[in-house]
Amino acid sequence: MLDVVVRVLSERGYERTRFSDVAEIAGVAVSTLQFYFGSRDDMLIEALHHSTEQEVVRLEQAGAEATTPWLRLVALVDRGLAPLPIGTWRMLLEFWHAAVHEPELRSHSLDLQHRYRRPFAEAIREGVACGDFHLQGDLDDVVTVIVALLDGLIIPRVLEHSYFDNEGVRRVALRQLAAVLGVDETLVVESESIPH
Repeated sequence: MLDVVVRVLSERGYERTRFSDVAEIAGVAVSTLQFYFGSRDDMLIEALHHSTEQEVVRLEQAGAEATTPWLRLVALVDRGLAPLPIGTWRMLLEFWHAAVHEPELRSHSLDLQHRYRRPFAEAIREGVACGDFHLQGDLDDVVTVIVALLDGLIIPRVLEHSYFDNEGVRRVALRQLAAVLGVDETLVVESESIPH
């Protein structure tokens, strides 16, 4: 049922999604949804929790098989740039928009941000510890910039801007990340050819 709510929510937006919209697509009565979720806001909040949780889990898994801290970061950036169904991107935008107005979602957003940031921070810490990285700046600041870059790149995708070149953006993002981490140029060149 939550997947149907997520689909309707990504198509209609937070403010315009009603019980009747979801009931029609799900093929159930409005009263069934009311019984299951309680209120419309509870239904939408649960759907937003569900979809954003899935995306964070995918990110956490993205670099799990990488053999070096740099390759883990490359996998995490690739996950952040991976083509996903437009509904997933729209859902993230709806989540952020709703979190501005809903305290419960704002709190959930903070938890998600901590979890979303963790794999980047862990890879960088490991790279510094083993001598692969020579961090130029504060770890939290570097992770904030990486995450903000990946989050901000959702906008041209959702709006389907013609100028957006995923490969070009990936190349620039990896080179900038390598520069702030003091990564050897040969690693960067090698990672540009990694299939993603």
